[in-house]
Amino acid sequence: MAKRMMKLTVEEVRANIPYDLICMVRYGCTWSSGRRRRAWLADFSESEREAAGRLFRMAHNWTVGRGVPDTVQMSRKTFNLWQKLGDFCASI
Repeated sequence: MAKRMMKLTVEEVRANIPYDLICMVRYGCTWSSGRRRRAWLADFSESEREAAGRLFRMAHNWTVGRGVPDTVQMSRKTFNLWQKLGDFCASI
């Protein structure tokens, strides 16, 4: 069975995915705290933590690299992980 993919424009990505917040928190000083580590392990499964590594690199590239592509295609699961990461980063 094929995955259903979402196709987002630049404007939709900017409105729905907090990639800049994720980048700032991940590569900022708050990421190295013990409180963050404990919350990270409690809130995210092993597979989510592994998938988040790729999303962190994408967030960094979109924020300080090449910017957001004209169209971005992702699964609903990936979109939900972006949202979960954004909520997590906003809470620490």
